[in-house]
Amino acid sequence: MSESGNWSNSSQEFTRMCILESQLESKDVQYAALKQENLLLTSEVNRLQELVNTLSDINTNNEVLDRFK
Repeated sequence: MSESGNWSNSSQEFTRMCILESQLESKDVQYAALKQENLLLTSEVNRLQELVNTLSDINTNNEVLDRFK
């Protein structure tokens, strides 16, 4: 009967370990997706900052471009 008890405990431990490994894999996938999204957003922030800087320079120099008329 003790053998049956050991098997049950081992099975529960194995199940817990599988669940934890699955959770770790899920977190790794989520982390990779968020890291990729962060790179894309950083790139967009840089692009928009360059645009703001350009528009600020135009405004500072009192330049009017024909295309904005």
